[in-house]
Amino acid sequence: MLLVNLEEALNERYEKDVTIGAEMEIYLIDTYEDRYELLNEKNVIEEIYSEFDDRVYKDYYDYQLEIRTNPSDDWEEVAGELVELMKRVSRVAREKDCIIAPVSYIKDGMFNGFHVHVSYRPEMSFGKMVEHALAMYPFMLDIARITLSAPIRNRTHGEILSLRQLDSPHIGVPPLEFNNRDFENYWIYDENARYNNRYHDVIVNTNRKEGRHRIKSVDTIEIRMFDCVGYKRAIYNVIESVYNVAKFINPEWFNKYRHNFSLMLKLRDLINNSKLMLVSPQTWINPITLTKIDELQSYLGITNRMTETWIYYVYMDYYEITKPYYHRHFNYPIV
Repeated sequence: MLLVNLEEALNERYEKDVTIGAEMEIYLIDTYEDRYELLNEKNVIEEIYSEFDDRVYKDYYDYQLEIRTNPSDDWEEVAGELVELMKRVSRVAREKDCIIAPVSYIKDGMFNGFHVHVSYRPEMSFGKMVEHALAMYPFMLDIARITLSAPIRNRTHGEILSLRQLDSPHIGVPPLEFNNRDFENYWIYDENARYNNRYHDVIVNTNRKEGRHRIKSVDTIEIRMFDCVGYKRAIYNVIESVYNVAKFINPEWFNKYRHNFSLMLKLRDLINNSKLMLVSPQTWINPITLTKIDELQSYLGITNRMTETWIYYVYMDYYEITKPYYHRHFNYPIV
């Protein structure tokens, strides 16, 4: 038996106080003398970052820039802050003969992502956070379809909207195990995931400092599978949708159905090994929740509704976004 209706999983009875924040990884493209290649000039990179506070910083590669918002209990404030920071970064980059490209794949580059953080007040135990992350996860797979922005056309994959969803080593099914000895407590979260967080779609960040990451004052659920977004309405859509799912989620609904575990693994495996949901995602019905993306957004009362991936709205030929020079046409974020 699967979800009977959305009220079972998302309901005002389970309303919680939610704080949300966002991070966006973006390509920097060098346009000096019409190069249109990933930026690799150290002095230019440092000049760009010198214009910003610690909300804008260099990611793993010189050509990767990350923008991160302050946390807030107002999702519109977070979305607005992210959009304004992207506009500022775009202006500064153009002053340095560069442009930004907020997409998840450009040839010869590393994959980029869009991450959303959720925390609760009062704070929950680690186990409760895992339970909430698991209950939200099937809906996050639906919301992720709005963000697909790593398109490619080749002999291996044919035509798809997100190579990152298929090939990225930094996302994948959450590290969960099934224990059928105790039906009431059959979800086991791999404790090693605390030390190997970066390789899963949805993770729980504990309050610690590790490498370049900031200390978080509270534990957060981090949704990592979203592709980059360069369209204002889509940014608002994703953040509003995640906020509402986190706020009204019933943490018990997913545990109710024993078969959800195997279904979830099969679903994620299909995403990794086929074109399922990567060509016409708006027509796909989630086999766990039995809903389409427009049904979920209507139920949640999303004000910035979208039913197709944002690339359809702004690109005539979305496969061209894999070429750096194509981004010269656009002043991101597109509004």
